[in-house]
Amino acid sequence: MKVALVEFLNAIPLYYALKKKIINNDMNFISAPPSICANLLRNSEVNMGNVPIVEYTKSNRYKLLPEACISSNGRVKSVIFILKKPIKYVKKVKLDANSNTSVALTKVLFKFKYGINVDYVYEGDADCELSIGDKALKKLSEKPYGEIVDLAAEWYEMTSLPFVFATWITNRNISKNTIDLFIDAKNWGKTHISEICRDFCKSSSLISLEECKDYLKNNISYDLNAEKIESIKLFFDYAEKCGAIKNSPNLHFL
Repeated sequence: MKVALVEFLNAIPLYYALKKKIINNDMNFISAPPSICANLLRNSEVNMGNVPIVEYTKSNRYKLLPEACISSNGRVKSVIFILKKPIKYVKKVKLDANSNTSVALTKVLFKFKYGINVDYVYEGDADCELSIGDKALKKLSEKPYGEIVDLAAEWYEMTSLPFVFATWITNRNISKNTIDLFIDAKNWGKTHISEICRDFCKSSSLISLEECKDYLKNNISYDLNAEKIESIKLFFDYAEKCGAIKNSPNLHFL
């Protein structure tokens, strides 16, 4: 079985125990940015990926793994706007091509929370820049010029729901034993955050050890519960209405 792994820090607790063979398995892993992982899954070059949730809308072959996700119950830190002027004066937004989910959430917020029509670009200057993942964490630590807006916090303020950025999505039927491996890995990761952060910080100067532990423990949530499933459905509805996705599909789980 081939599995695509998003290489961002926030995803590591989901799969650390599998990749390190702490939980015995015979899977093959490919690490890449979110958009590349999604493409690999869509093209059947891998069978499973912890990919942006918007990828689920791209194929009717997909199914969701239960119980596991990458989400935030409030402030997420790693999906942010960097503003050169207040939101109400923004005319142009620079997007990040690495995650279709964050791009869709950007469009949902500008349409339904801020009520502003803006131009979206991927290159050049803009009044507002979307930054995601480890790059966003680095920018926060550098205290960039301009106001910072946290997208998960904005979603929560608008809906009173947590936001789900990514889930395990598969393009094939998977045995219960294999499903259990992924759920066991998530549960192991949740209880070994300090160990994961120590390992991460040995090879990365992205953030300090204490910042790493604080981020994974307090800003990221890995349990896919009923409230988060409701949030996915609402997000898809909003995204379809503003044209960020083509359709809002029903959710099918393994």
